[in-house]
Amino acid sequence: MQDNYVGDVGDYGKYGLLRNVTAAGLRLAVNWYRVVPARPGKQEDGKFTTYLHDPGTYRQYDPQLFDCLSFLVKTSRTIEAVEKSDILNAHFFTKPLTVAGREQWHKAALETTNEADIVFLDPDNGLETVKMNQDGSAKEKHVTWQEIKDYYNRGQSVILYHHRPQADSKEVCVQKMLEFQSNHLKADGVLALEYFRFTNRYYFLFAHQAHMPTLESVYHSVAKNWAGLCNPVGICRLPSDR
Repeated sequence: MQDNYVGDVGDYGKYGLLRNVTAAGLRLAVNWYRVVPARPGKQEDGKFTTYLHDPGTYRQYDPQLFDCLSFLVKTSRTIEAVEKSDILNAHFFTKPLTVAGREQWHKAALETTNEADIVFLDPDNGLETVKMNQDGSAKEKHVTWQEIKDYYNRGQSVILYHHRPQADSKEVCVQKMLEFQSNHLKADGVLALEYFRFTNRYYFLFAHQAHMPTLESVYHSVAKNWAGLCNPVGICRLPSDR
């Protein structure tokens, strides 16, 4: 996550999902996987804010959230402004990630998010690839396999943001994530939502059995009430749960 993403159409869908999670009663923690660009303001990321000029189409999904993001885009596009706005009822881990300090950063993130039922991980790109895992080459814009396992293995469900690589079809993108789930994470259940406006984003919900009924309810509610911005991908369970 970067400051210049605040308020774009991806942010709208993201916070809408997380607001449904907390409304359902789950305690949420957010690890922004914050990245500070080497050249702030020199890229076009986060440019998709034109939806805010069309409230007749977009405000209906979450009027309070829409109005808040519209204000932030005009006044302060920063992660701190999001946290102070109270649009999310969550604990936040805001420290920027650097490759050199990654191990200590991850330990601090685990401590900060310890009390949550569910942790949202918000990297720029998503889960590291198989090659990155094999050679340890993941940078700041990816979550490592071990990092997500550390949250899940201590009893927390995890929501992961994942941006579809341009080289992968939708089917390949989802299949790679399910292979990670089946071969490595082995979560009790997985739900996925696709947000397709302007660019292709996914949210994978890796659920513990205790949280599965609540997250299934959230999943179906968001898929229904945010139709037009997102599509349900489906639900995957381990064989023992089928």
